[in-house]
Amino acid sequence: MIERICPVHKTTSASDKCTQPDCNCELTTVTSIFWCDHCNVPSFYSVCPCCGNDCNYIASDLRPVFPEERLLLAILLEEGNLFKYIDKSVWCSNSNYIIDGKKKKISVKKLNALPLDVLRQYKSIYEENVEKIDYSFFDQNIDIFIKVNAIRYNEIVDEAISFIQRYKDLFSIEDMFISFSGGKDSTVTSHLVNKALGTNKILHIFGDTTLEFPYTLEYKKRFNKNDESIGVRVLTAKNREKNFEELCEIVGPPSRVMRWCCTVFKTGAIQKTIASAFKNKTSILSFQGIRRSESLSRSKYDRESESPKISKQTVVSPIIDWIDFDVWLYILTTRIDFNDAYKLGYTRVGCWCCPNNGGWSELLSKIHM
Repeated sequence: MIERICPVHKTTSASDKCTQPDCNCELTTVTSIFWCDHCNVPSFYSVCPCCGNDCNYIASDLRPVFPEERLLLAILLEEGNLFKYIDKSVWCSNSNYIIDGKKKKISVKKLNALPLDVLRQYKSIYEENVEKIDYSFFDQNIDIFIKVNAIRYNEIVDEAISFIQRYKDLFSIEDMFISFSGGKDSTVTSHLVNKALGTNKILHIFGDTTLEFPYTLEYKKRFNKNDESIGVRVLTAKNREKNFEELCEIVGPPSRVMRWCCTVFKTGAIQKTIASAFKNKTSILSFQGIRRSESLSRSKYDRESESPKISKQTVVSPIIDWIDFDVWLYILTTRIDFNDAYKLGYTRVGCWCCPNNGGWSELLSKIHM
């Protein structure tokens, strides 16, 4: 459920304005995800569309926990049965794991403080057992999740496709491109755009920061060989003149305050690639997988805007109001391929050493990388 609430009057509104007179407050978007005990899956609705039972509030947003991450979780928590969570309905909201509707909080800080030799032992145990994983229960549970949330899926997909199709007569296919990072959001955006416009001829531009996850590079290799994206043309934007570690020696490593790496290894390289690919164009359209719920800064983004960095470029974000729940509902419903890093438990797949990565991503990199 998604509601827009006035922070002053605490009233909900279907429009962009508070219903109280003379109130000019900017409404806050609040999301609620519920749990159906009968179906044993999260539901977007407070009453389960499948069984009709009342559901309980469980989180503001969540993501699925794949069997690979469940195995690692059992190892980290030193459970006697390494496959304890394989045949359960497991989801995650921040550091709270939701197991068959019950929350289990883990201390990421405590796990991150473990010596590296202990984490290496955990990795060995993981590698010895990962091939034994059985996906049967997971697949059945996800099928129920898809059925319970089919109404939500149809709503968001129909709206996104209608939005994308508005640009069909405003720009030619040759004047469009999709900003492709190899992450879940750009993967969904690509699939939606190709579906809405009925073509796989739209150029994709992949920004290789030189610090990509190995899983991202693997996914990029197989991306345009998949049935849903076969034949898609992907250009790689990469700064081949600078070396990240050498620059760190000179100016210091990037931080959350000073992320110089984005300009040097991402934005600059992408700008050059765009300029080269569309050098004779006077107006181009970029589809991006930006979502407002990703960060406070992105919460202020418009769904359509003129790029502040690249002139003559209109930027549109078809899934800007989707939450993680929606993105995964789309991926799991359509069964499109995606970056394997998410199966391990990563929530974002930008640079592997990004200062914006959280403690859980840091722990996963210690173990898997």
